Amino acid sequence: MDPRKFHKIDENLTSTDVALLKFLCIDLIPKKRLESVIDAKDLFLRLDEQALLDDLLLVPELLITIGRLDLLDILNTSKEEVERKLPERECPSKGVSPYRKMLFEIAEDITEENLRSVKFLLELPRAKLGSSATLLDVLIEMEKQQRLGENNLDELCNILKQCDKQLAYRIEEFQEDLELASHRLPLQEISLPGQLHIERLEERRRGSSVGSVFTDSDTPPMSDEYYNMTQRPLGYCLIINNYRFKHNTSYSNREGTNKDRDDLLNLFERMHFLVEVRDDLLASNIKDVIKEFAEKDHSQMGAFVCCVLSHGEKGVVLGTDGVPVEIRELTQPFAECRKLVSKPKLFFIQACQGNEGQNAAWTTDGQDDTEEGTFEERTLEEGTFEERTLEEGTLEERTLEEGTLEEGTLEEDAHSTALRSVPIESDFLIGMATVEQYQSYRHIKDGSIYIQELCRQLQICSRNEDILSILTKVNREVSTKVLKGYKQMPEPRYTLTKKLVLPMD
Repeated sequence: MDPRKFHKIDENLTSTDVALLKFLCIDLIPKKRLESVIDAKDLFLRLDEQALLDDLLLVPELLITIGRLDLLDILNTSKEEVERKLPERECPSKGVSPYRKMLFEIAEDITEENLRSVKFLLELPRAKLGSSATLLDVLIEMEKQQRLGENNLDELCNILKQCDKQLAYRIEEFQEDLELASHRLPLQEISLPGQLHIERLEERRRGSSVGSVFTDSDTPPMSDEYYNMTQRPLGYCLIINNYRFKHNTSYSNREGTNKDRDDLLNLFERMHFLVEVRDDLLASNIKDVIKEFAEKDHSQMGAFVCCVLSHGEKGVVLGTDGVPVEIRELTQPFAECRKLVSKPKLFFIQACQGNEGQNAAWTTDGQDDTEEGTFEERTLEEGTFEERTLEEGTLEERTLEEGTLEEGTLEEDAHSTALRSVPIESDFLIGMATVEQYQSYRHIKDGSIYIQELCRQLQICSRNEDILSILTKVNREVSTKVLKGYKQMPEPRYTLTKKLVLPMD
């Protein structure tokens, strides 16, 4: 590598950057030689003495780890290119160890308050724990006293549990991955750098036979029966809200959809999700934003949610240009996201799945005392039954709040049928507003029947009931309504492997 490039990198690194690099190189350079390093040029010389600069990925890997992506241009490379090449590295032991990266990430994420707590709980010499000492300084001192090492993490983990359980979880994750690797993988694969180590484990797990199935979740579950929902933030929530459709399409604007959008935003923020709303997306933009969110760092998250509010056809949702996007194209990028493996991925689709109206089928399990043309219908708020009389050819429809609705205030989110199907992958839940071939309905002021009932039931029940029980209640409530003379039946599809109880506030 050109020495002039090293010189230019050195000129752009701060003393703090050099301290971070020295910590990452502790396992690569003899300690006495490392202690004499005062700048990046010294560090590069020490690495060269160990013949480590023959690995052209090492310096870029170090810069990426400390977050100095701007210096990659000097090396004529990029983060994406480096991460693509790292799995094929000829000698993984010449890179930064997963153990060192794990400690570095913990030090980066610890708060000042929790750092003070760690210093207080550790019985280290006061001279080593001054106010200016960072967590990296503390970790180095623990290693010197042989109280910390790749196979000696219990003391640090127990201390972190008392002040930051999320950071303690990271250590437990690392220990589980290391134990898994020692039992299932060749020894040379144990030293893969950082997240790539975990990703390689996931690849091996996916390829395992039925007789050797095991779990390698990014998030340690609270029990084998429930998904772990203790992360804060809990995850990303993407809301795609298509209201205004292009004039050259045959689709009308979706009046009332902004009510759905706002209610979903408020709901999932209360559930500790990081919510982002994208309004009025073309089909190509929908695919782009799905790719964007699938490539986010979900390693410290517990779940992912995507809500799509648009017109639809069988197996697809529509961009504002009227171009269809298959539901498989929404889910597949997240099925391939290794950092969401074994974590619940929830999709709620408010869109028609055809252009047919679903007829009601009335029956009785006892003596039928009702006159022809009458039936009993439940109200939404009180859960009681009121007897209503319908004349042939007339409509009786209700808003969610008042129990009455004038004709013409409900719309369908549908157009022509397409011969496509809705796929579903592992640890997914797809909540469809309606079954295939049929329409779903939206009130032009109060929002869609399905999304409004979904929000209502999640707010009422989320603290005590799992998501499938809640969606069953949504099905029951939506199915009791008469909408433009027709019925609507939502349909959840899922491959969840545990119970999912979402937090609230």
